[in-house]
Amino acid sequence: MKYFLANLSIHIIVTIVILVFVIIFSNRNKRGLTKHAPLYFLPLVLSILAVLYAVRYTAPRLLDISAVSSENFYSYTGELESVSPFNNSLVVDGETYYINPLRDIPEDGTTVKIRYSRYGRYAVEVIPAEEVNISDSLTEEMQTSMPVTETEED
Repeated sequence: MKYFLANLSIHIIVTIVILVFVIIFSNRNKRGLTKHAPLYFLPLVLSILAVLYAVRYTAPRLLDISAVSSENFYSYTGELESVSPFNNSLVVDGETYYINPLRDIPEDGTTVKIRYSRYGRYAVEVIPAEEVNISDSLTEEMQTSMPVTETEED
């Protein structure tokens, strides 16, 4: 939870810094202090960057605040394909999940069970999945059949 809040705070700060630069460069344009023509478009480029950054990183984490605080997570089991160089994200069956880099991560190619938040895909738990022995399970007929009870007729 602490890592989630620290990560959220950093993304909010980055978004705010980009917006502050948009305001600064817009004011420079308004006062006529911009000397080079390409710099007139810098506020537009930074605005687009701020929106894309907020949509990709900040907004999903903001939407996950209630799920993380109430510990309401989704669960998925799949094969771990790769881990990022900084150990802050991993790919399971083509989906990227973000994790605390200080946690132990299983090796690539293992089957893992992940508990994650819905929007930001913040993984709170990544553990190796246990293999299930199918021969120990009940037969399909026993699983699907309902017991027959006798009824008394008067």
